[in-house]
Amino acid sequence: MKIMAIILLFVVLAGWDIPQLIKKKQRKDLIVYVVLILAGLTLSILALLHVHLPNPTKGVEAVLKPLGSLLKTD
Repeated sequence: MKIMAIILLFVVLAGWDIPQLIKKKQRKDLIVYVVLILAGLTLSILALLHVHLPNPTKGVEAVLKPLGSLLKTD
């Protein structure tokens, strides 16, 4: 039931914004909007289902930590 509510919310949001983007002929903005809306919908449903998602901070830390130790001037 909660999943249907989330989907309905996203459909209402998209139904509100997409016609305006089409009317103004903003194709690039429309593509970006649809991609972000779908990403948000997917993440919302996964969070609702308690699916463990990797933390993006860990990946950034793994890349930058060695670089930080190279630049350290102790």
